[in-house]
Amino acid sequence: MGKRIKTVFITGASRGLGFALTQKFISKRWAVVSLVRRKKDAARLKEIGCGHCFPILSDVTINDVQASIQGLLKSFGNIDVLINNAGTGGNSDTFAQTTADEVRSLLNIHCLGVLRVTQAVLPFMNQDGTIINISSRFGSITKIETGQLDDISCSYSYRISKAAQNMLTQCMCREFKNSKMKISSIHPGRLQTDSASTDADRTPGEAAEILYEKLKNIEHGKFYSLFNGTIEW
Repeated sequence: MGKRIKTVFITGASRGLGFALTQKFISKRWAVVSLVRRKKDAARLKEIGCGHCFPILSDVTINDVQASIQGLLKSFGNIDVLINNAGTGGNSDTFAQTTADEVRSLLNIHCLGVLRVTQAVLPFMNQDGTIINISSRFGSITKIETGQLDDISCSYSYRISKAAQNMLTQCMCREFKNSKMKISSIHPGRLQTDSASTDADRTPGEAAEILYEKLKNIEHGKFYSLFNGTIEW
């Protein structure tokens, strides 16, 4: 009997870190289930996947995403790794300019999106599977409270939504602490993407390489900085 092909589920797979991770896992002969919003992105992933990539056309911000995910996974098999990567940046970095609509929009992606996708995928996860929520140093209450990020511009909505995502991750870590599953958050570094911070200095490809290798040693309940140890929640 041949060796079982491992499967990873990646959201936000059409660009940036998600696309780089998709390429990396495909190169390592994993099966990749990728969640994207646009038909052209799904077609591109199928083309580069050469039979190893299985795109789902949906959106983490809508409840119907769960039915779309489960519809595929029912006939697909178990998931070894889930990477909740879908995300975007905000606009307003002052209190006066921050709108409720902007905060609501980012919460729907970074927190509720993670909730929707993880609830849909969890029944198909292997018992010893790994869930990684791509977070940010800007979601660390400790870093904000101690002024470590005072000189770096970042929107209120992004910080708020990533902090909420971190709390969701911590709640899951506590609930599943006695299982074989590993759940953690990862700040992927200061990546040069469309929503990059002003001090971005790493490429998504670099981050994907390191994250793939780090999978072997992921510990439950940690908040990792991909290029620099761990972060206080």
